[in-house]
Amino acid sequence: MKKVIVIILPVIVYALQPIVVDFTPLPKLRGDEHINIKIGPPYTGSRQSPGDQIGTTAYDLQADFSYGQRLMVDGNSQAHIDWMWQDYPGQSQRYCAWNGRFANGTYYGETQASNSWSGYVQLDITRETEPDSQRSVITYHYDAGSGYFSWIDIDEGNLWGFWSNTPRSPQVPGHIWPTVCVSNNNNILMATGDYNANQHHVYLTTDEGLTWTEVLTMDSCASLSRHLRSSGNTGSNRVVYVHTQFITDSVASGQLDNDVYYVLSTDGGVSWGPHINVTNYQPYPQDSVRAYCEVNAVFDVNDNLHITWSGRKVTDSYYEASKIFHWDEINDTITVVSSPSIYYTEPGGWWIESDTGGDYGAWRMPADMTQLVNDKQDNTLYCLWHGNDDYTDYSQDSIINGEVYGAFSTDSGISWSDYVNLTNTRTPGAGPGDCDDEDYATVHPYVVNDSIWTTYIEDKDAGAYPQMEGSLTENPVRCWVFSKRLITGIEEHHNMEPSAISLRIAPNPFVKQTSISLSRGQSAESMELKIYDATGRVVKSFPRLTPDVLHSMMSWEGTDQHGEFLPAGVYFVTLQNGDQCITKKVVKLR
Repeated sequence: MKKVIVIILPVIVYALQPIVVDFTPLPKLRGDEHINIKIGPPYTGSRQSPGDQIGTTAYDLQADFSYGQRLMVDGNSQAHIDWMWQDYPGQSQRYCAWNGRFANGTYYGETQASNSWSGYVQLDITRETEPDSQRSVITYHYDAGSGYFSWIDIDEGNLWGFWSNTPRSPQVPGHIWPTVCVSNNNNILMATGDYNANQHHVYLTTDEGLTWTEVLTMDSCASLSRHLRSSGNTGSNRVVYVHTQFITDSVASGQLDNDVYYVLSTDGGVSWGPHINVTNYQPYPQDSVRAYCEVNAVFDVNDNLHITWSGRKVTDSYYEASKIFHWDEINDTITVVSSPSIYYTEPGGWWIESDTGGDYGAWRMPADMTQLVNDKQDNTLYCLWHGNDDYTDYSQDSIINGEVYGAFSTDSGISWSDYVNLTNTRTPGAGPGDCDDEDYATVHPYVVNDSIWTTYIEDKDAGAYPQMEGSLTENPVRCWVFSKRLITGIEEHHNMEPSAISLRIAPNPFVKQTSISLSRGQSAESMELKIYDATGRVVKSFPRLTPDVLHSMMSWEGTDQHGEFLPAGVYFVTLQNGDQCITKKVVKLR
């Protein structure tokens, strides 16, 4: 292992043929490249995605491949959040912006946390036993005059938002695009990419950055596909480093053709176990899947490791078709998370790009960028990902408007529920300033207060403008805390009393109209039927049914309370009879 002494510097219906992938090499973006691009109109707030706006940025591209971590929740149920900020429209500054969400739902306020022209930011929190002492640890890369290095900085207190102008770095030129995690013994680990070689490096500090040790060096692919995660279980010092690595039969120099590997530590990153190949994909046609360029991981309540990634369909070439996959160390089984699209039929259940639809963007896929969440109360797993199940929802510039999706598993990832479109903000044909493209979402790895905590960029013109996609726009940064029941649905309550209620919906999914049948036994209560969208908003209320009505059938054409047609997506029909409630999911296709 190499010992590195730090230098401290001041802050600073499937008949269509999918599109064949462009094999142009992936650009290595530091963030200081000059970009000639159209300037879109300023954001007016007329359309918006779910969650609280906590800041803005003109730099929509928050990470190259694995999204890592930009939101963590401390022991006081407070969120620590950062993102890469750039001014609009001048593009004269770029830095790590930071904000905090207090337990009462108010915010500290958008704060500059690093020198200008730093970027590609990530975040974790220190692991003191006393929550009031837990502090944000931010990481980013920055050129302080001797080349681009990766740095960390630590808040002076719990949500103080005070950055002391003493960031610390291993001081290795070209080791940039950092990710960070903090183990339960307060060791800090930083994983970097190598600008000049296809290698990844993991550095360890036990003294908050004064000294660093390089503990891992891995061959990889020509992308930044790696992830660090520490256990969230008290007393455990497990840490995992997950990444993708070239397969030797690669058609595209390894950028598209990868296996998923991991390495485990049980002492907070000081020593590491063997390098394990999870996927071990075999040459086509024996295997028709390859891992793409992003991974994510979590340790469940039993401290077992789970990994997710997006997989790419392989035939005699590469096509824009993908699924989300899961593996765990107990079952040692790879399963598919993403259920088939509700908008079209693809024989293998792949989410696809079509030559009659929009473009998913440079080095992106119809389903990608996974995030794992564990509920410590019952060990339920939640998987969130980005993409679009409908290739006709694209912007004026023909770039797909992204959504955030979710599914859950109650058996350690062996089986998964049908997906739910969580954000559900379709904006087909929208021009610059009017798109609702939710992207670059990262999620706290554990359920807190029965809720899932996420931050993302609401890109007002779909596509990554540093990749020359769309226009430069002023984009809201959002923090969204939503009930886990948006994914699981509200629990159904059944009993054997004469007043028990029932609910049936058919057809489901539907296109033009569906019938809702409801019944109950004798009751002195009125029945109430409502329909909710995926954000929990009531979109349709039906007249109350008086106690003498025991059976009824209603039709729904997919309209809201004002008779306007709602967008395609997942909705929830809830029947309430006194303290009894049933909720069922219904899918509107068109």
